[in-house]
Amino acid sequence: MMQILGDMRAHFLRVIKMSKACGVDLSTALDARQIAAPEYADMVTRCRGCSQVGKCDKLLAAIPALPQAPDYCENRDEFAKLRGVQAL
Repeated sequence: MMQILGDMRAHFLRVIKMSKACGVDLSTALDARQIAAPEYADMVTRCRGCSQVGKCDKLLAAIPALPQAPDYCENRDEFAKLRGVQAL
């Protein structure tokens, strides 16, 4: 069965919000070549396939800064990696 993906723009913005909450600046990551554009696009696509969107939105609305992305986040590992690189 083919998975239905969520709205591209909404998930693009959600990835940005989660990255900021996790202390990651995706613009800096792109500029500094810490991540390539196709990897960024993959992050948005993974988010679009997430089944926990409502939970994510509530979390981001309630808590502006997170020590790490939640366990259910499809981009948790990528955010952790970028946070580690940007902290140097």
